[in-house]
Amino acid sequence: MRRKFLMGVVAILPIGLTIFVCWFLVTKVGSLLVRLFARIPYLKELPEIAVGAIGFAAVVIVIYLVGVFTTSILGRWIVRLIEIVFTKVPLVRAVYTSSRQLVETLFVDRSAFRRVVMVEFPKKGTYAMGFVTTDDAWTVRPSKARALPVFVPTTPNPTSGYLLLVPEHELIPTNLTVEWAMKIIISGGIVSPGIREIDAHSHQNKESSSGNS
Repeated sequence: MRRKFLMGVVAILPIGLTIFVCWFLVTKVGSLLVRLFARIPYLKELPEIAVGAIGFAAVVIVIYLVGVFTTSILGRWIVRLIEIVFTKVPLVRAVYTSSRQLVETLFVDRSAFRRVVMVEFPKKGTYAMGFVTTDDAWTVRPSKARALPVFVPTTPNPTSGYLLLVPEHELIPTNLTVEWAMKIIISGGIVSPGIREIDAHSHQNKESSSGNS
C-alpha cells in the first residue's frame, strides 16, 4: 500500500508542478499586458485567466521576434549601438557587462564551465556544487598553491552566486555533466542522479599529499 501511494505521488507531483509553473507564468508574465489588453473591447469580456494566457503568449512571441530581429544585420547593429551606449556609463557598464557575460555563459556557451566539482562551502563539512570556470590558476602565497576560480550558483536562480578561488587540492571531482548539475541546482536537489556520492576521501588524500610536499 505504501509503495502504491508513493508511486501515485511520483506520478502526480511532476504533473502538478508543471501545471503550477504554467499557471504562474501565465498569471504573472501575462499580467504584464493585461492593462493594455483591457483597452481592447473584445478582450474586456474574456475571463482574467484567458487574458493572462493571451498576454503570456504575446510575451513569448515578442521575445522570439526580438531573437529573430537581433540575428539580422540591422538587429545586430542596433544591439551593438545599445552596448556602446551602456558601456559609456560607469555604473551601467559594470552591471550590463557582468549580466551579459553570465547569461551567455549559462544559456549560450556552457562550455565556459570546464567541469563540475564539489567544494567545502560555506564551512568545513558542508559541500556546495560549483563549476570550474577556467584552468588559469591563481597563485596562493607563500605556499605557492594553485587556486582555481569556481562559480557556485544559488538555488533556484543560477544566474547569481559566489566566485570562489579554491586551492586545486581542495576541489572534489564529480562525474556530473554541466547539464545534470544545472538540473540539480535549479530544482533545489529534487532532481538528482542515480548515484549520489561525494568522494571526500580523495579530497583528504590530496590535502595530506599537498601538506607533505
